[in-house]
Amino acid sequence: MSAMSRTCRVGPFHLWAFALIAASTLLGQELQPRTYAQTPTGVNFIAFGYGFSTGNVVMDPALPIEGLDADVDLLFIRYTRSFALLGRSAKVKVLAPWSAGDWQGTLEGEEQIQRRRDSGAGDLRIGMEVNFLGAPALDRGEFGEYHQRWIAGASLQIVAPTGDYEADKLLNLGSNRWTLRPEVGFSRALKKWTFEGAASAWFFTDNGDFFGGNDLSQRPLHVLKSHVIYTFRPGFWTALGVGWGNGGQTFVNSEARQTLQSNWRFGWSLAYPLTPSQGLIFGLGSAVTRRAGGDYDSVSLAYQYSWGGKDRL
Repeated sequence: MSAMSRTCRVGPFHLWAFALIAASTLLGQELQPRTYAQTPTGVNFIAFGYGFSTGNVVMDPALPIEGLDADVDLLFIRYTRSFALLGRSAKVKVLAPWSAGDWQGTLEGEEQIQRRRDSGAGDLRIGMEVNFLGAPALDRGEFGEYHQRWIAGASLQIVAPTGDYEADKLLNLGSNRWTLRPEVGFSRALKKWTFEGAASAWFFTDNGDFFGGNDLSQRPLHVLKSHVIYTFRPGFWTALGVGWGNGGQTFVNSEARQTLQSNWRFGWSLAYPLTPSQGLIFGLGSAVTRRAGGDYDSVSLAYQYSWGGKDRL
């Protein structure tokens, strides 16, 4: 088998694999490397994963909770499809989470929250990514001759209010509101190193049935993040990531709460191919907050399988 054939076979897992979702238990700063990596058109990915987080872990970043002591287990299934859009490479993805957690904390430093245990479905996430610079749409045959330099792209993620939600409970697995996150990012490859950066903003609709019928609103949360990735060989790579989020002030019945965020996220991930179409991704994450927001540690593991990509769409 030629070197080019081997590159084509391993390419999908090598060039697009996400570093896990333990960081996504807090919406604003998902540290996901290779978001804008080039992928042959017509490839399908399905992934199953598990993550565990401990510390100040909240499923909704608007909650005014301090000193939260939580242990959260997270399972997910994720499907991704690569395709061509106006001659550029693009992807669409859907992620369905399931969580189980045990929480206890203080509401704005005043009221001790009774311990809350819950399990069930989280909010569904739907996303689309388009590379508009340096990443033409290629089938697998053409992809073997592709060498990345600069890539720039944009993405949009929608979080739908499909998760379990009880209005008489402060802590829930679902948020009972819609969330939109537009983002722009870039990727630069230099031999075995890849450098990435992105800027995004989270926009939230109101939750009109918050904790006993109150109205919860939230200002946008702005996020910057970057990754440094080193590839040992096709499919086998490691990544370090850092993210910073600021904003997200919340209001209950138009009254401002002490929830202005200024947070850092750090992550490390390792991807290892089992076969040309299968692989594992291991991740570690940590969150540090200067104001309100999550402050936790996490670990995660995912299995991913890919197929398709023989022809251009």
